[in-house]
Order: sequence, then structure tokens, then C-alpha cells
Amino acid sequence: MSKVIFSGENPGLTLYRPGTDEVVASASYWRCVYSEHGEGNALIFWSETDGAGGPGIKGIYSDNAGVARLVTDRFTQHFGNYQNRGFDAIEPTHARFFQDSDSRWYHRVVCNTGASVIELVWSGVLDYQMVNRSDYALGPSRWDLATVICPCRSGHIFISSGTPLAGDVRVNESGERPSSSAFLAFSETWVERE
Repeated sequence: MSKVIFSGENPGLTLYRPGTDEVVASASYWRCVYSEHGEGNALIFWSETDGAGGPGIKGIYSDNAGVARLVTDRFTQHFGNYQNRGFDAIEPTHARFFQDSDSRWYHRVVCNTGASVIELVWSGVLDYQMVNRSDYALGPSRWDLATVICPCRSGHIFISSGTPLAGDVRVNESGERPSSSAFLAFSETWVERE
């Protein structure tokens, strides 16, 4: 027996310190169109700095706390850039979300927390890949996952300013299909195996 746990979108954006393998910021955005908690948006985010010389930011931002806990606990905290960062103990902060997109080449998400504004921008879509994974292990569960992945040539993160966070997107075009640390993920459905 299997159960649909989440369906929607999950674009990701990771920036690296130029010339290194050191991650300086990572954003996992979820737009849920189906879950047991209803619909909603969630952004799981951390950065080394606020982009203006201040300390980094780490938080879970959402307009539906149930959706935020679901995607954080079941998925994001098990992804490499989010492991052991304490997201399981962070309470979601209420936020409003706005999107602007032509998914063929550009996508923008704005998260307004009241205290700050986090803006994520993906552009230069390189490819459209239908990905199906069966019996995929993530955290303590096994999943069937289907999604359309769109690696992007560039991505930027802005925090309450017009200046993007310093950091580079990693793009690899040497394989059969391109990959990038800035990617769009549409029509994403996670089905838990029992």
C-alpha cells in the first residue's frame, strides 16, 4: 500500500563560495497543492550572511505551519545541505509568498516574513527532465518520487536589499544531461511506500 504525502513544486537554490566547495546559502522552496495539511508555501532557508555584512539567517517560513513541518521533517532536513542544522527544532515563522514566472526560462519567489524579505530568482533554464525514482530512501522512509527537474544556468538570492548574496551557482554540462545547484522542480509528487 502506498500513500501520497506531498504534491506540488520544490525548486532549490544553493550558492557556493567562489572557487570552493563551501556552501554559503541554501534555499528549499515548497509550494504544496496537496497534502493532509492542505495547500501552502514553505521556505526552508539558511545563509552565512544577510548580504549586508550582518549575521546569517536560518529559518522555516510558511503560510501553513502544517505544510512547513511536513516538508521540513519528512524531506528537507534529510537533504545534504540541511542535515544537522537544527531545522527539526525551529518553529515556522508566518510569511506571505508571491511568485512571478515563465517556467520556460525564469522563476521568481518572494517570501515576506514581516521582518525581512527573501527573494529567490532562477533563470536560464538549461533542460527539462522527467525524473522517476522508485523505492528511493530518504530519512526513515522509502518513496516513489516523480518530478520535472529544470536545471538553471543562474540563480540569485536577495535578502531585504537589491544586492544579491555573494555566491556562485554550480552548473555541470559535461554529462548526458546538465545539472545545477539552481533548479526548478515542478509537478513533484512524493508517495510513501509501506
